[in-house]
Amino acid sequence: MKLHRDILIQAIIKHQKVFFRLLDHIDKSDGALEVPESLYIRDYNSFICNDGDENVQHHLSIESLVDNGVFIHNKGAGLITMERVIVDLLRFIDVKRAKELTHSNFESMRAQVVQVVGAIEIESLGTQTFIDEVNNFNNIMSDIHSKIKENVNTLTAQVEAIAREYKEYDSGSSQINVVTFYDKVSQLYSRFVLPCYEFIDPEMDMVQTQSFSSSVQGLINHFSDESRDVELANKIQLRKTAITSYYKDIAELAEKLLRFTSRLEADRNTYLAIDSAYSHLMESVELLRHGKRKNIYLNSTSEVFQHHSVLDGLTNQKSKFRSKLKWDSEKIPVRFSEYLSLIADVDVLPQKTKNIKPLPPKERPGLKKQIQISKVVISAELPKQIADVHGYLHELLRPEIEAYSVSDMLFALEVFLPKYKANTYRFKPDTKKRLSDESYFIDYMQLNYAEDRSHV
Repeated sequence: MKLHRDILIQAIIKHQKVFFRLLDHIDKSDGALEVPESLYIRDYNSFICNDGDENVQHHLSIESLVDNGVFIHNKGAGLITMERVIVDLLRFIDVKRAKELTHSNFESMRAQVVQVVGAIEIESLGTQTFIDEVNNFNNIMSDIHSKIKENVNTLTAQVEAIAREYKEYDSGSSQINVVTFYDKVSQLYSRFVLPCYEFIDPEMDMVQTQSFSSSVQGLINHFSDESRDVELANKIQLRKTAITSYYKDIAELAEKLLRFTSRLEADRNTYLAIDSAYSHLMESVELLRHGKRKNIYLNSTSEVFQHHSVLDGLTNQKSKFRSKLKWDSEKIPVRFSEYLSLIADVDVLPQKTKNIKPLPPKERPGLKKQIQISKVVISAELPKQIADVHGYLHELLRPEIEAYSVSDMLFALEVFLPKYKANTYRFKPDTKKRLSDESYFIDYMQLNYAEDRSHV
């Protein structure tokens, strides 16, 4: 019997634990959306049949779910296949069960974008094929945006769990082995975080093909050149910005995991060194278990100690510095109190100047700020000539953007140049100029803008 899908979804959510068990089985197997029929029948009899609502029991039977397109039943193999939309719904409900995107997923999305961009660029504006390809491009970009957002949320939750686990490990309250923990953190970084980081990296270059960012930027330039369709170029720029804005979030996750990896690597190396030394020591002791009365103890001439020199010279050091280490226990508290009083009487002069630093290369405004900057730049009425484009954008944004930073000017430049590329040129002779805010500065080569380059 055909049912309204909202009724089925309500019943599935009500017994989501049963369907989460199916999802866990999918994740532990080869990733195909197939589960044994017996697994669902067992949970159906144990949990769903105990529901007092007979309608729910009927709605979630295998026959009902097959008739309504939730399951595909392969009776011969004893398997049922879950529809992709139901799997995505379950992952959306429980972020811990959301599937991380791998390198192959990002490569598939990149190839899709490169293919559709190439198809758009060879079509003439306004044709039906052109409109269809643009619609296809917008659908792909929306799908990528959704996947990237969900992936960042999933990875953020996993990195936070790693941070809590590391805190327990560092305090000594965790029983996890350092080698196992190191492998776990390294795998999360290399298999899931790094591919996402590289996919949305605007500076990522690829040999013999195009990255996601460069491919989309090429399409923006295609419509900006000779003013083919500046409005469409701006829309694509905003779509690209909405995706690449997660670059900073994923960069922070990557940096945090690298810190954990660095510390765990040092602990792992220490653990392996101690384990190796202990194994060597045990091997040396085995030779002394010969049952005789002599030569049954390790001594300073034993071969095992020839590989470890950390204790060499301690006897001489003790005899030489023993008098210096023998402190008077009665006088030390008095001397320490006097030292604290001396420090308290010293006036510390406040810092009068604040050193500004070069703008970090990864510093970018957030998504909301990027959209606001784009609107300001696109709606601005440009003068016929601009002697310094960087300085003009700097002065344009400062009164309009809250908590303005020089990184906002650099993003504004990304919006400005595709639109007015044909009218901008490098100032001759080349002069280096500087802009700064309260925290950072940037040095740049001056750019000019002229409304009509032919009269310059």
